[in-house]
Amino acid sequence: MKDKRRNNTIEIDKDKFRFDVDVYIFKEEEHFAAYCPSLDLVTTGTDFQDAVKNFYECLQLHVECCMEMGTFEEDLREHGWKVSTKRVVPPSFRTQLKRPQLAELLQSSTNYERISAPVRISVLS
Repeated sequence: MKDKRRNNTIEIDKDKFRFDVDVYIFKEEEHFAAYCPSLDLVTTGTDFQDAVKNFYECLQLHVECCMEMGTFEEDLREHGWKVSTKRVVPPSFRTQLKRPQLAELLQSSTNYERISAPVRISVLS
């Protein structure tokens, strides 16, 4: 079963979750920060590429921990995701704007770049 969308593509196969999350990369003093509002994850790096690489490592560790503890679905729901047996839908941009961190970033004079980060998660049996 698959659910494909243009924005925030979601696909659920029998053994994999596939989706894209928006990540905002911005320079903060000497470092770059990567912030994913739909999962409320933040990491830093010495440059843009390092921040992106570190974000993927942070995301992988977060998902692995949730999967091991059996709380992945609960974690997504707590962050505003809609989860059913047929699809996983991330929170809308409007919902994410309610998070003070994202609202402050977008309203500030801080330069940032938004990237769409593909996520591929194997479902543990």
